[in-house]
Amino acid sequence: MQREFLPSVRAQLARELSQRGLSQSEIARGMSITQAAVSKYLSQPEIRSTPIDEVSSLVRELAEMVLSSESSAADMIKAICSTCMLLRIGSHICESHKERFNELKETDCQICAELLGGTEPRFSGRARVIGEMAAAVRVIEHASGFDRIMPQVRANIVACDGIAKSIDDVAGVPGRITTVEGRARVLSGPRFGTSAHTAKLLLWAKRSWPRVRACLCVSGNENVVQAAESKGFKVLRLKSPAVDSKRISSAATRLVKAQKRVPRLPALHVPGGVGVEPILYLFGKDAISLANHCVDLIEAL
Repeated sequence: MQREFLPSVRAQLARELSQRGLSQSEIARGMSITQAAVSKYLSQPEIRSTPIDEVSSLVRELAEMVLSSESSAADMIKAICSTCMLLRIGSHICESHKERFNELKETDCQICAELLGGTEPRFSGRARVIGEMAAAVRVIEHASGFDRIMPQVRANIVACDGIAKSIDDVAGVPGRITTVEGRARVLSGPRFGTSAHTAKLLLWAKRSWPRVRACLCVSGNENVVQAAESKGFKVLRLKSPAVDSKRISSAATRLVKAQKRVPRLPALHVPGGVGVEPILYLFGKDAISLANHCVDLIEAL
């Protein structure tokens, strides 16, 4: 990748843009590289060590993006990564790697196909969780009146897949969710390992209620709790205030054991005390459905 694919793409893109009439300074700005690098690429002899059809198609696509004011750097990166991934699955990069490492050829290596093709649960599960979290955040950000359920410590939503074991396997919102003019705002996209407290409670809930894969913490004021119950949440109420996840989960475990049936929408209420505000933890089967239940809860207030 670093030695052949990317240098070849850069050099061919610089030549393509030059042929389309762009100056070296314009090419440098469009590719986010120095003019000296552009000059170097244009002066080098053309070497085709990468597949002609796939890379030529990519270069033309990138050139159109550079010339278009509507395309972003993220669009270009996605195009490059997409081509790279396709070439890793039974194509040029895959075969080139096998030629250089005989052991891979002898075992007919299919590592990239397994990892990128969705057959490796750890990777496909994490990708699904991040996608669902991003969608859930959009639902929450578009919800009117989120400030009515916002705790002083701010809200957060976390999610995981079925094989999650540690907080590093749980995706959350870095910096938590805040509000601007009554609506929720998220300053950074979801990432794994960013919310230890809520993540620990989700992992506990996942063990207690096997279908649970997401958790949203909101204000635990009584009107919010009653609204949650009116929308189908079965709220377990702790008797004493607690802020430590171990104390919360330990106290909640005793309540779970007393349940006769597994609730469809479980929730956990931690009461407030001196210097401690009440918090309501809502649990769901995935981040998107939990976000939608949150919207229903707000409308019930």
